[in-house]
Amino acid sequence: MDNTNRGEIGEHFLRRYLVRNGMSVSSESRTDPTDLIIENRRFEVKTASEDVGGNFQFNHVRLDRRYDYLLCLGISPSSIWFNAWRKGEVAEERAGSLVRMAEGQSVTFKLTKRLADMRPIEALPEWVRTTLADES
Repeated sequence: MDNTNRGEIGEHFLRRYLVRNGMSVSSESRTDPTDLIIENRRFEVKTASEDVGGNFQFNHVRLDRRYDYLLCLGISPSSIWFNAWRKGEVAEERAGSLVRMAEGQSVTFKLTKRLADMRPIEALPEWVRTTLADES
């Protein structure tokens, strides 16, 4: 499955999952670079499947897009995982090391996370409630 299809599936899953858990979720338009708006915050969503080493490689992370949080969705054979960081944390590499996708360019990066760095998807609604409430 290519990255675009995987990403669309991840966004669709998150939208339905969070709405079922009482969250406000939308997306502005097909041309808007923001993937999802969750509880009035802009989220860039990256979806990756677990590799043979137990890692997730989130590709095409961009710092030049307008968003508040990067939400990484990891798909394992029998589980779904997530983690999320404020855009500033991503830019400062507190979410992990950003590696350029291609030599000589500085626009898109990949972020590799171990399974141990991820949280079970069941914890996402509470993460949204507490994290976004703390900002209000």
